[in-house]
Amino acid sequence: MFGFVIGTMCLFGLLGVIGGHHHHHHGHHRRWHGRGGWDRGGRGDWQERMGAAQSEVIKRRLHIDEDQEPMVDLALSDARRAVLELRSALRETRSDLARAVTGETVDDAAVAAIFAAQDEALKDTRRQILSAVKQIHAVLDPEQREAAAQWLQRARAGWV
Repeated sequence: MFGFVIGTMCLFGLLGVIGGHHHHHHGHHRRWHGRGGWDRGGRGDWQERMGAAQSEVIKRRLHIDEDQEPMVDLALSDARRAVLELRSALRETRSDLARAVTGETVDDAAVAAIFAAQDEALKDTRRQILSAVKQIHAVLDPEQREAAAQWLQRARAGWV
């Protein structure tokens, strides 16, 4: 089950990378709005819609019922938020790394501090994802757990 959520988070990451390629037209950011065409707006809305769509796919594949749905939604939302926070934390270290390599020599202490901060952010993300996995696992029945395991086993190598 842990691999299931890790795979899901990898998918979120991949979609985030794909979504990172903005479409610009005359200096304005635009996004595809389904049948409605292009609309201006930020990435946050897109990420929320993609997260909701991904959650729906997971819930349908596992045949999540109405009683299970609130807990699964909350756990997936928590896991998605944890991954986005990690991504943000990693992005924030870029400028620190740039400062660490601008001198005559690499500032080993600064690089070590950057890696330590990244390690802490990753540990926190792992903790939050494991919590989400346990929450989802707790509400699944044996057949749903089996379906999740089979889904993981059939997943293409690039997905997990």
